Amino acid sequence: MDYDNIVRLTSQAMVLCLVVSLPAVIISAGTGLLVSFLQAITSLQDQSISQCAKLIAVIVALLVTAPWGASVILRFAETLMNTAMAT
Repeated sequence: MDYDNIVRLTSQAMVLCLVVSLPAVIISAGTGLLVSFLQAITSLQDQSISQCAKLIAVIVALLVTAPWGASVILRFAETLMNTAMAT
């Protein structure tokens, strides 16, 4: 593999990591904001409520998006192997 392929595949891998992890990060941030808003309204200041809600929301998000993420990673791995074998 030449230098250009390595740089291209490395940048694709970093973008792929960002794209695959983005649903969990967005769900975690949204859940955290929602729970914080509800805690501010009700004057509950227990941090375990927020952590528990985020944990459950992220687990559900990962279960829902896992097949998509795995297929995207598998396609990238196949592309990587084909590129490595071609040179």
